[in-house]
Amino acid sequence: MKKSLLMASIGMLSLMTIACSGNQGQNNVSATDAAEVSQLDSARMLSVDSMNSYLSWKGFKPGGEHFGKLPVSFGTLDLKDGVLHAGRVSIRLDGLVVEDIKPEEGGGDKLRAHLLGEDFFESDKYPEVTFELTDVPASGLELASAKEIKGNLTIKNVTKNISIPLESAVRDEATGAYTITSKHFTINRTDWNVKYGSKNFFSGLGDNFINDDIELAFVLKTK
Repeated sequence: MKKSLLMASIGMLSLMTIACSGNQGQNNVSATDAAEVSQLDSARMLSVDSMNSYLSWKGFKPGGEHFGKLPVSFGTLDLKDGVLHAGRVSIRLDGLVVEDIKPEEGGGDKLRAHLLGEDFFESDKYPEVTFELTDVPASGLELASAKEIKGNLTIKNVTKNISIPLESAVRDEATGAYTITSKHFTINRTDWNVKYGSKNFFSGLGDNFINDDIELAFVLKTK
Protein backbone atom coordinates (compact mmCIF):
# COMPACT_ATOMS: atom_id res chain seq x y z
CA MET A 1 0.00 0.00 0.00
CA LYS A 2 2.80 2.38 0.96
CA LYS A 3 4.62 1.51 -2.28
CA SER A 4 1.47 2.25 -4.31
CA LEU A 5 1.03 5.59 -2.59
CA LEU A 6 4.67 6.41 -3.19
CA MET A 7 4.44 5.58 -6.89
CA ALA A 8 1.23 7.60 -7.24
CA SER A 9 2.88 10.57 -5.53
CA ILE A 10 5.89 10.35 -7.85
CA GLY A 11 3.59 10.17 -10.87
CA MET A 12 1.60 13.19 -9.72
CA LEU A 13 4.79 15.15 -9.03
CA SER A 14 6.05 14.35 -12.52
CA LEU A 15 2.83 15.56 -14.10
CA MET A 16 2.95 18.77 -12.06
CA THR A 17 6.55 19.36 -13.10
CA ILE A 18 5.66 18.97 -16.78
CA ALA A 19 2.65 21.27 -16.46
CA CYS A 20 4.60 23.97 -14.64
CA SER A 21 7.48 23.90 -17.08
CA GLY A 22 5.27 25.29 -19.82
CA ASN A 23 7.08 23.09 -22.35
CA GLN A 24 4.14 21.48 -24.09
CA GLY A 25 5.26 21.68 -27.73
CA GLN A 26 5.31 18.84 -30.24
CA ASN A 27 7.80 17.99 -32.99
CA ASN A 28 10.51 20.46 -32.07
CA VAL A 29 12.19 21.69 -35.24
CA SER A 30 15.69 23.11 -35.44
CA ALA A 31 16.38 26.50 -37.00
CA THR A 32 19.39 26.60 -39.32
CA ASP A 33 20.86 29.16 -41.71
CA ALA A 34 18.65 30.33 -44.56
CA ALA A 35 18.83 28.24 -47.73
CA GLU A 36 18.38 29.03 -51.41
CA VAL A 37 14.71 29.50 -52.27
CA SER A 38 13.10 27.21 -54.87
CA GLN A 39 11.98 29.26 -57.87
CA LEU A 40 8.35 29.51 -58.95
CA ASP A 41 7.28 28.57 -62.48
CA SER A 42 4.39 30.78 -63.61
CA ALA A 43 3.01 27.98 -65.80
CA ARG A 44 2.22 25.87 -62.73
CA MET A 45 1.28 28.50 -60.14
CA LEU A 46 -1.79 28.13 -57.94
CA SER A 47 -3.03 30.87 -55.63
CA VAL A 48 -3.60 30.12 -51.97
CA ASP A 49 -7.18 30.58 -50.78
CA SER A 50 -6.61 33.16 -48.05
CA MET A 51 -10.18 32.80 -46.75
CA ASN A 52 -9.59 29.16 -45.82
CA SER A 53 -5.87 29.03 -45.07
CA TYR A 54 -4.35 29.80 -41.69
CA LEU A 55 -1.57 29.22 -39.19
CA SER A 56 -2.62 28.09 -35.73
CA TRP A 57 -0.39 29.03 -32.79
CA LYS A 58 -0.05 28.17 -29.13
CA GLY A 59 2.20 29.70 -26.48
CA PHE A 60 2.97 28.35 -23.01
CA LYS A 61 3.63 29.72 -19.55
CA PRO A 62 3.65 28.12 -16.08
CA GLY A 63 0.18 26.79 -15.39
CA GLY A 64 -1.40 27.94 -18.63
CA GLU A 65 -1.35 28.57 -22.35
CA HIS A 66 -2.77 30.89 -24.99
CA PHE A 67 -3.72 29.96 -28.52
CA GLY A 68 -5.29 31.32 -31.67
CA LYS A 69 -4.88 31.69 -35.43
CA LEU A 70 -3.22 33.86 -38.04
CA PRO A 71 -4.98 33.90 -41.42
CA VAL A 72 -2.81 33.63 -44.53
CA SER A 73 -2.92 36.95 -46.38
CA PHE A 74 -1.27 35.85 -49.62
CA GLY A 75 0.33 32.76 -51.09
CA THR A 76 1.42 31.07 -54.30
CA LEU A 77 2.29 27.42 -54.84
CA ASP A 78 4.09 25.95 -57.83
CA LEU A 79 2.00 22.80 -57.82
CA LYS A 80 0.73 20.52 -60.58
CA ASP A 81 -0.51 16.92 -60.64
CA GLY A 82 0.28 16.50 -56.97
CA VAL A 83 3.91 17.55 -57.37
CA LEU A 84 5.12 20.60 -55.45
CA HIS A 85 8.06 22.55 -56.90
CA ALA A 86 8.10 25.84 -54.99
CA GLY A 87 5.93 28.14 -52.91
CA ARG A 88 5.67 31.32 -50.90
CA VAL A 89 3.20 32.25 -48.19
CA SER A 90 2.76 35.60 -46.45
CA ILE A 91 0.94 36.28 -43.18
CA ARG A 92 0.12 39.76 -41.91
CA LEU A 93 0.48 39.90 -38.16
CA ASP A 94 -2.36 42.39 -37.77
CA GLY A 95 -4.70 39.50 -38.56
CA LEU A 96 -3.75 37.73 -35.32
CA VAL A 97 -6.69 36.22 -33.43
CA VAL A 98 -6.67 35.08 -29.78
CA GLU A 99 -9.14 32.21 -29.31
CA ASP A 100 -8.74 31.06 -25.70
CA ILE A 101 -9.97 34.24 -23.99
CA LYS A 102 -13.76 34.64 -23.93
CA PRO A 103 -15.46 37.85 -25.15
CA GLU A 104 -16.75 38.57 -21.64
CA GLU A 105 -13.12 38.42 -20.46
CA GLY A 106 -12.04 41.04 -22.98
CA GLY A 107 -11.76 38.80 -26.02
CA GLY A 108 -7.98 38.73 -25.86
CA ASP A 109 -7.58 42.38 -26.92
CA LYS A 110 -4.96 43.07 -24.26
CA LEU A 111 -2.96 39.94 -25.09
CA ARG A 112 -3.23 40.63 -28.81
CA ALA A 113 -1.89 44.17 -28.35
CA HIS A 114 0.98 42.84 -26.25
CA LEU A 115 1.92 40.17 -28.80
CA LEU A 116 1.91 42.70 -31.63
CA GLY A 117 3.84 45.28 -29.62
CA GLU A 118 7.52 45.93 -28.95
CA ASP A 119 7.94 43.10 -26.43
CA PHE A 120 7.11 40.42 -28.98
CA PHE A 121 6.59 40.72 -32.74
CA GLU A 122 6.69 44.50 -33.32
CA SER A 123 4.09 44.34 -36.07
CA ASP A 124 4.33 48.07 -36.84
CA LYS A 125 7.97 47.56 -37.79
CA TYR A 126 7.74 43.98 -39.10
CA PRO A 127 4.17 43.56 -40.37
CA GLU A 128 4.59 40.23 -42.16
CA VAL A 129 5.76 36.69 -41.53
CA THR A 130 6.81 34.78 -44.65
CA PHE A 131 7.63 31.19 -45.52
CA GLU A 132 9.39 30.20 -48.76
CA LEU A 133 10.08 26.63 -49.84
CA THR A 134 13.66 25.42 -50.19
CA ASP A 135 15.45 22.14 -50.92
CA VAL A 136 12.79 20.89 -53.34
CA PRO A 137 14.19 18.15 -55.62
CA ALA A 138 14.58 19.05 -59.30
CA SER A 139 11.76 16.65 -60.14
CA GLY A 140 9.52 18.18 -57.47
CA LEU A 141 8.06 16.82 -54.25
CA GLU A 142 5.31 14.19 -54.44
CA LEU A 143 2.85 15.47 -51.85
CA ALA A 144 1.07 12.13 -51.48
CA SER A 145 4.19 10.55 -49.99
CA ALA A 146 6.03 13.60 -48.61
CA LYS A 147 6.81 13.51 -44.89
CA GLU A 148 8.01 17.09 -44.58
CA ILE A 149 8.73 20.32 -46.39
CA LYS A 150 11.67 22.64 -45.87
CA GLY A 151 11.66 26.39 -46.11
CA ASN A 152 12.88 29.77 -44.94
CA LEU A 153 10.75 31.25 -42.17
CA THR A 154 11.17 35.00 -41.75
CA ILE A 155 10.03 36.73 -38.57
CA LYS A 156 11.17 40.23 -37.52
CA ASN A 157 13.51 40.33 -40.52
CA VAL A 158 15.32 37.21 -39.25
CA THR A 159 15.33 34.30 -41.69
CA LYS A 160 15.92 30.71 -40.57
CA ASN A 161 15.44 27.43 -42.39
CA ILE A 162 13.17 24.82 -40.81
CA SER A 163 11.64 21.45 -41.67
CA ILE A 164 7.88 21.16 -41.16
CA PRO A 165 6.27 17.72 -40.73
CA LEU A 166 3.28 17.11 -42.98
CA GLU A 167 0.00 15.51 -41.93
CA SER A 168 -1.78 15.21 -45.28
CA ALA A 169 -2.22 16.59 -48.78
CA VAL A 170 -5.58 16.06 -50.49
CA ARG A 171 -6.87 17.10 -53.91
CA ASP A 172 -10.58 17.77 -54.39
CA GLU A 173 -11.39 15.93 -57.61
CA ALA A 174 -14.41 18.14 -58.27
CA THR A 175 -12.66 21.50 -57.98
CA GLY A 176 -9.01 20.58 -58.41
CA ALA A 177 -8.16 22.47 -55.22
CA TYR A 178 -5.53 21.12 -52.83
CA THR A 179 -5.58 21.12 -49.04
CA ILE A 180 -2.18 20.72 -47.40
CA THR A 181 -2.08 20.25 -43.64
CA SER A 182 0.95 20.12 -41.37
CA LYS A 183 1.39 18.27 -38.14
CA HIS A 184 1.87 20.36 -35.03
CA PHE A 185 5.46 21.50 -34.73
CA THR A 186 7.40 23.70 -32.35
CA ILE A 187 9.88 26.49 -32.98
CA ASN A 188 12.05 28.35 -30.49
CA ARG A 189 10.91 31.98 -30.73
CA THR A 190 14.26 33.31 -29.54
CA ASP A 191 15.86 32.09 -32.79
CA TRP A 192 13.88 34.93 -34.41
CA ASN A 193 14.82 37.51 -31.77
CA VAL A 194 11.55 37.25 -29.83
CA LYS A 195 13.04 37.12 -26.34
CA TYR A 196 10.53 38.73 -23.97
CA GLY A 197 10.07 36.71 -20.77
CA SER A 198 12.64 34.07 -21.75
CA LYS A 199 14.59 32.47 -18.89
CA ASN A 200 17.50 32.06 -21.27
CA PHE A 201 17.90 35.82 -21.62
CA PHE A 202 16.44 37.32 -18.42
CA SER A 203 17.18 36.38 -14.82
CA GLY A 204 14.99 36.66 -11.74
CA LEU A 205 11.75 35.88 -13.57
CA GLY A 206 10.64 33.18 -11.13
CA ASP A 207 7.33 31.76 -12.36
CA ASN A 208 6.72 34.82 -14.54
CA PHE A 209 8.63 33.43 -17.50
CA ILE A 210 7.15 32.59 -20.90
CA ASN A 211 8.27 29.41 -22.57
CA ASP A 212 10.53 29.82 -25.60
CA ASP A 213 8.54 27.25 -27.56
CA ILE A 214 5.69 28.24 -29.86
CA GLU A 215 3.61 25.39 -31.22
CA LEU A 216 2.41 25.91 -34.79
CA ALA A 217 0.40 24.11 -37.46
CA PHE A 218 -0.92 25.22 -40.82
CA VAL A 219 -3.72 24.51 -43.25
CA LEU A 220 -3.16 25.69 -46.84
CA LYS A 221 -5.92 25.50 -49.43
CA THR A 222 -5.54 26.48 -53.06
CA LYS A 223 -8.19 28.13 -55.21
